Amino acid sequence: MNGAPSSSFLTRGAVSERHAQFLRSLRLRQTKVLIVQFAVLAAFLGLWQLAATWRIIDPFITSQPSAIAQKFLELANDGSLGYNVAITVFETLVGFAVGTVAGIAIAGLFWWWDFLSDVADPYVVVLNATPKMALGPVFIIWLGATISAVIALAVSISLFVTILSVYSAFRQADPDKLVVVSSFGASKWQQFSKVVFPSAVPTIIATLKVNIGLSLIGTIVGEFLAANAGLGYLIIYGQNIFNMSLVMTSVVILTVIAGAMYYAVSLIERHLVPWRRD
Repeated sequence: MNGAPSSSFLTRGAVSERHAQFLRSLRLRQTKVLIVQFAVLAAFLGLWQLAATWRIIDPFITSQPSAIAQKFLELANDGSLGYNVAITVFETLVGFAVGTVAGIAIAGLFWWWDFLSDVADPYVVVLNATPKMALGPVFIIWLGATISAVIALAVSISLFVTILSVYSAFRQADPDKLVVVSSFGASKWQQFSKVVFPSAVPTIIATLKVNIGLSLIGTIVGEFLAANAGLGYLIIYGQNIFNMSLVMTSVVILTVIAGAMYYAVSLIERHLVPWRRD
């Protein structure tokens, strides 16, 4: 009786006994992977705490998990945690959305008008290779030390990556399918919407996964340069007052946010790319 629910969960969705065995082994392996992942994390945190407690490492420089947890609670209790996290997440999502949507639109325009893509190609390549941190002071002068400058930096990092990768995917659309739909009198818009764009969906999803991290990087760099709120601001503030617990707490929160955003995009992938569903 006690084992029935577990067994039912492990074989849920099976269409045959052989399929049930495969699902059982697959889900047991996934469970083992999760257990080992948590064990590795717990071991790392435990060794870090012990090394700091026994003064093998200097906790003033490296901080320690207990101090990070205490600082987290302090930030949560005084309300600054939620405020700064909200600022960083908002800036990241806006930069991600604008950079991705604009990049896909420009890539579509390049596919539609190949003369424009030939003219713009060297400029897009050079702008993509330009270190975006160098643009930070430019955006600050243009837009002021405001949230707009931070968002602009996040957009600049994700925009050109999107253009290059998505345009390449558009150009790789199956030419035979394009010939077939053209022979039936399909307009250029119908060719794009029925053949070109759907074929590029896996690449677009992969680009989303890259862009969410790039947008977060752009946001944090922007907050380093021009912000009075956000996790990047807390890191710089903690550095200036030699409070490594504040710095490490902000870094830990950033890793959690990055992971949550990445898995959110993965969830979108599972709904938009049918052959990648579990």
